[in-house]
Amino acid sequence: MAIDKLGELGRIVSLGNLLGIMTTKLLQRLAPVSEECSRYLMVTMPHGLDALWVTTRVARETARKICGAWLDALPGDELELELDANGVTARSDEAALPPGSPALVTTLGDELTALAWDGTTWTYVVEHENGDAVACDATLARIDGVAETLGVTAAQRRIAGGLHRSLARASRTRASLRAKAGVVEPRVTLAWDRVEWQPIQSMVGGFYPEHGAVGQLPRIARACEVDEATVELVLGPTDPPAMRISVRFV
Repeated sequence: MAIDKLGELGRIVSLGNLLGIMTTKLLQRLAPVSEECSRYLMVTMPHGLDALWVTTRVARETARKICGAWLDALPGDELELELDANGVTARSDEAALPPGSPALVTTLGDELTALAWDGTTWTYVVEHENGDAVACDATLARIDGVAETLGVTAAQRRIAGGLHRSLARASRTRASLRAKAGVVEPRVTLAWDRVEWQPIQSMVGGFYPEHGAVGQLPRIARACEVDEATVELVLGPTDPPAMRISVRFV
């Protein structure tokens, strides 16, 4: 496909060129859903800025063409598809907690806001209210308890608490767990929306000073033409935590 026929997907090419990432294979995977990308398109980068993947919303019949029969395990008339160069994950915001889900999911929070499935692994996304200091502390207590159970380091748990109080700003936030065959991975992911680039730079520079990615972030902000991003912090048993940065194009 020529870039002039890609519409918003052309911005993925530009971002890939900026980061030195080949996007040809990713665009080929997006080709069957390119027309539906005009309604919703989000691009995500890991903290190393060495990969890209794309999330878009499509009708169920479109999603099944991409995913195959394993999609039948996930309900929803419209689904989000997260695609990278090699795989796809489908996510539904119409799903209830499936029978047999790990008990830690309900410990993490009461309100399941999304359920994702890639054919082998479930991702449970729980939303939290942080309307005041009491609610924010309650969110942190739940997340910290699950993180401790899963063996997240004490340093990361402290960092997560400080960041959450700074970034939640009375907004709803999300936490998620992944599980395969009923076994929860030893990680907890926290997500904050509408985070400005300065705190993102501070996080990247503080966690990964050796990567040199901090200097790229202002260029990414200008190329994407956005002032804010969604940040995910992945807490685990090994320091430092991982990060993902997502920007919405549409």
